[in-house]
Amino acid sequence: MNTKNNKRSQNTDEAIIRAAFETMLMGGKQISRITVREICEKAGINRSTFYAHYTDVFDLFERVELHMAEMCSERMMNTKGGGFRGMLERVFEFMLEYKDFYQIYFSEINKAAHLMHTMNIPFSAAIDDISSQDMGFGVENEAAYQFRFFTAGASAMISYWLERNCQETPSELVDIVMRVYGENSLVRRWMEWQ
Repeated sequence: MNTKNNKRSQNTDEAIIRAAFETMLMGGKQISRITVREICEKAGINRSTFYAHYTDVFDLFERVELHMAEMCSERMMNTKGGGFRGMLERVFEFMLEYKDFYQIYFSEINKAAHLMHTMNIPFSAAIDDISSQDMGFGVENEAAYQFRFFTAGASAMISYWLERNCQETPSELVDIVMRVYGENSLVRRWMEWQ
């Protein structure tokens, strides 16, 4: 394919995605109720063009979801520094930047755990390495359990943040996460309370 056709294809993809989200946002429509016909009318394309790019509306949203995860991972990889805290803050900043998408995603699709899985795909080799390490407590796969515990908690936290229309800053969210694992954590307080 030549560059002109690649650019044309990319522009068509963008028009389809924009039309789908406009239908969802402005029309207040659930994904399951959006039709290919509506998207095509908004994007100014015919149905065969849509089907040349996507198999159906659900395929469109799944591919957008993966694209967003890739964009987030690129942002994280291209901005070094700050360690774990910096990485978390970049994730929250990205989600704030694309708040409309993630609010729809969480309220409409309600797949917080799936989102965390999708966002972890670009880091699967590093996650496998971290999850396979021996933590020294004599429990096989403890690191994998702890990682899953963390991602489940992060999913719930992100969902709640989006429900509240992102009132806290990404930095405040990172502070909360850091406190979860520190001396002032709620878990530690529960353990000390009797």
